[in-house]
Amino acid sequence: MGESDLSAVTDVRARVAEVEQNQPPARGDTAAHERMLETVRQDDYRGHHIVIHTTYRIEVDGRLVTGHLGVTNDGRVHYHAVPNLSFPSAVDLVRRLIDTFPDEFERSDGTGHDLGH
Repeated sequence: MGESDLSAVTDVRARVAEVEQNQPPARGDTAAHERMLETVRQDDYRGHHIVIHTTYRIEVDGRLVTGHLGVTNDGRVHYHAVPNLSFPSAVDLVRRLIDTFPDEFERSDGTGHDLGH
């Protein structure tokens, strides 16, 4: 794929159906994977090999947020559902998920989330 084949995504909602259609089939027991989101970053510095395991357990209104989350060596966070975007923090990422996928975060009483609290 060349650079000319890439297109800018200004609104990730336009890609939701495409991402959902291309998601791989579930394999085996994913319960442990869904409870904790772990990333592993590695670097070599002055003859030392650095390995950083970062584990996230993200909840919104008491419900787990599941999926593939990654952290780059410069600390930016990205999420598999919106792979072309990265965020300065996990909080910023979750806020964008709430904005992009509001139906996934609707409260059981049907009121949706109050992002101002």
